[in-house]
Amino acid sequence: MNKRAFLEGFLTASTVAFGGHFMWQRLNKPRSLLLQGADAGSQASHQAAAVASTETVQPAPPRAEAGFEFTAVDIQASLPSEGLPKPAPAIEITNSIDVSKLNDEQVAAYLRKIRNFDAIFPSDIYLDPAYESLLLRTAQHLARVESYMGHGNFNLMSFDEMLQAGRNFPRIGAFDSEELNFLEEVFFANPTRYGFFGKKISQEITEAIPRHDVAKIPNSGHFLLKGESLNLYNKLRDDVGAGLILTSGVRSIVKQMHLFLAKTIEANGNLSRASRSLAPPGHSYHGIGDFDIGKIGFGERNFTADFSSTEEYQRIARLGYVDIRYPTDNLFGVRFEPWHIKIS
Repeated sequence: MNKRAFLEGFLTASTVAFGGHFMWQRLNKPRSLLLQGADAGSQASHQAAAVASTETVQPAPPRAEAGFEFTAVDIQASLPSEGLPKPAPAIEITNSIDVSKLNDEQVAAYLRKIRNFDAIFPSDIYLDPAYESLLLRTAQHLARVESYMGHGNFNLMSFDEMLQAGRNFPRIGAFDSEELNFLEEVFFANPTRYGFFGKKISQEITEAIPRHDVAKIPNSGHFLLKGESLNLYNKLRDDVGAGLILTSGVRSIVKQMHLFLAKTIEANGNLSRASRSLAPPGHSYHGIGDFDIGKIGFGERNFTADFSSTEEYQRIARLGYVDIRYPTDNLFGVRFEPWHIKIS
């Protein structure tokens, strides 16, 4: 891989935006979402260290069946010196890592992480264990919303609609202040702290998907945005064949939040490991048109690199008008996703 091209692309991919009108002073409270360590210097140097350090891949711990325990990993040398970032204006700001100073070994260390996305590394950042019960409780609460309101409706549900559903339906129950604070902190946190370098797509946690802008895809339980997304999917079906299916369409912030919290639980609180497989809420292009495709009968393997070996993917690869969002060795800190179709 051309080193200069990688470094230039890394700078672009490290751009992130912040916004919101919530109670930002809450972010300055003593305890943060991130596991705290010894005073470790400036934020920029530790972001660079997380990318640049030479690390040994460790096997991922088995998924816990009842609750979970946080994996003990030596992360003291790479922790930020403070917790969640202070708010920035709702404009794009560039990460301060000086990518021009990364050498070949440091680039290789970054690539090692996304090629071994489900492994654990010494510089991985973890959720503070004090939030374990709150993480589980909030994820379970979101699961009740999805179960009661229906999978399809949940894909489009806004934050305000989630709150209303909790207040109106006793089987769901109202979200309490701790849960709401937790959801806001996860949404507004800077994910470059734990290794995700994609752009912030949605600036406000309350952003909603207009129902009149989407079309339901039969036999899928998913929706696509009308226009480019829907047209591209229909064209793919025509060109690739009926064996191609929609596995995930447009996702609301609430849906992406639920997926990210579930992935964090699966990763035993390892936010870095979770973000290598799933964009944090507010950073998913599913909110503005991207969609996932798969092969009928391929099951969960549709969400693995195995999908790239299917006849359907091989046909897609020969089409000149299709791009995937996260190719191999991409610059976003995300694993290879051959199923994720990019909308321009």
